[in-house]
Amino acid sequence: MQLLIIDTAQIQGYVFGSNRLRENIGASYLVAQATGEWALTHLPTPNNVRNAQESNLDDDKWIERDGLAAEVIYAGGGNVVALFADAPKAEDYTRTYSRWLLKTAPNLQVVFWHGPFTWDDNKADLHQAVQAGFRQLAQKKASRTYSAPLLGLGVTQMCRSTAFPAVDVSEIEADTYPISREVQQKEKKFGKAKDRLDSYMRQGDRDWLATYLNGYQFPRDFDDLGRSEGEQSHIAVVHADGDGMGQRFRQVGADLPNREYIQAVRDYSRKVQEMAQAALQDTVKALVDQLGQHGGDKIEHRSAFGDLLAEVVLRQVDEETGEYYLPFRPIVFGGDDITFVCDGRLGLSLALEFIRQFEAHSVKLPDGQATASAGVAIVKSRYPFAQAYSLSAELAKEAKTYRRGNDLKSGMIDWHFARSGVLGKLEKVREREYQTQAGKLTLRPVTVGPNASKEAHRAWPVIAEGVTIFQDLHRKPEQKQPNWSRRRSKVKALREALRAGPAAVRQFRAKFLNNKHLPEVAASMDSWTESGWQGEWGGYFDALEMMDWFIPLHQPEGGTK
Repeated sequence: MQLLIIDTAQIQGYVFGSNRLRENIGASYLVAQATGEWALTHLPTPNNVRNAQESNLDDDKWIERDGLAAEVIYAGGGNVVALFADAPKAEDYTRTYSRWLLKTAPNLQVVFWHGPFTWDDNKADLHQAVQAGFRQLAQKKASRTYSAPLLGLGVTQMCRSTAFPAVDVSEIEADTYPISREVQQKEKKFGKAKDRLDSYMRQGDRDWLATYLNGYQFPRDFDDLGRSEGEQSHIAVVHADGDGMGQRFRQVGADLPNREYIQAVRDYSRKVQEMAQAALQDTVKALVDQLGQHGGDKIEHRSAFGDLLAEVVLRQVDEETGEYYLPFRPIVFGGDDITFVCDGRLGLSLALEFIRQFEAHSVKLPDGQATASAGVAIVKSRYPFAQAYSLSAELAKEAKTYRRGNDLKSGMIDWHFARSGVLGKLEKVREREYQTQAGKLTLRPVTVGPNASKEAHRAWPVIAEGVTIFQDLHRKPEQKQPNWSRRRSKVKALREALRAGPAAVRQFRAKFLNNKHLPEVAASMDSWTESGWQGEWGGYFDALEMMDWFIPLHQPEGGTK
């Protein structure tokens, strides 16, 4: 027998290398199909491949006995793992399918690995063989020589998105532009990608969601996200990923006989996909619920006084249908990780919603509840999209690193406002923008729920309480706080005082608050109310910074009632 594993490489540039959302969507579809439906349909004839539901084989001659050419162990999470009857069949499949991909998905890097395996129903060695195969595949990806594409001969015109030679002209936009073969295929698959997302949002036992989505479409372009002109022309790029899911998956069926291992890994893969799907569906439901509270065509965020703090107005698809574009579009989805774009003011609330839904639906997993962490990059609408995605992925990585370092069980979230671009590593940027002589202005990354470590103040409920107070989302007469949302000059002065240090904050209180204390947002940080600082940590800055950049899906977000 021959064990075969398929994976992809250099996906970030392939999917997110364009500032045209249509191309990103088409690229994501190509990646999903390459390690999904297409990989399965190119296996030896369907009648000669054992499907995932049959599992009654009981000896080491099962392929020869049943005349099967291959059996798929599982397909999910961006990988395909299969058993072939012999090496020639695996080699023929690899050769035939890779050639087909070169034509159908130009420049998509797909990596194949296969090696011998001896089947024995009485042994529990297939799990170890698969894990060893993944390790060898990783080594192959790291050491492979990447081809340098031929950029053209003689007189050629350059594709605007890839810089490769143009083979066609896109006529989707009013301003036609030359496109390469790669972009041509991405654009061609946009319609199928739209159908895939529409189907994904309605699959499972979620028939009610079709009613929710009636009257809405997912956006085609960044300009359809509902952003406002001028000052608020920002989008959020969100990358969320399940915590420790790779390790969980590697442990599935570790001690089971081969046939039981196959069934266990199939079942687990299916449950992870169902869980992630339900989490995304319920995130969309929460967004549509919020729209429904404001007439269905916008979201108005108002203070307790009725003042309009922020507004997202949906873009109409056309006047005839009366449909609107949702200010939200998933790009990568289908497994335990997701990447989506949305209006910049909804990025944090939608990321938090997805993390919470992910945790709620993960209780169905056989190895217990799981969590997810996310990075949110809020950037100008014309910001290089590949850089925006890289920033969101780096933020998610920072969140996971903090989680592991403190042995936390909560999901995490981290974010960054890249108003003028990100120059250098995130760590250096934060040292430059958020580090003062007094210490650290920002608490990020933070736990989504309570922080069980010694840094209990580094938790979203602490920041949410600050946002609730500074946006005047509910009245707290016992604290006798000023109307912060109506006094922007005072908010700006507090931000500058926090940068200057504890002495400046005390001067701020004397000048603007008649020496009254600042609002309490974290019981463990009692010095914050007096000086704005405790130890190396400054309070309030995160909440003040996002006053114009946070629209909650559930009000109020703060933890104090």
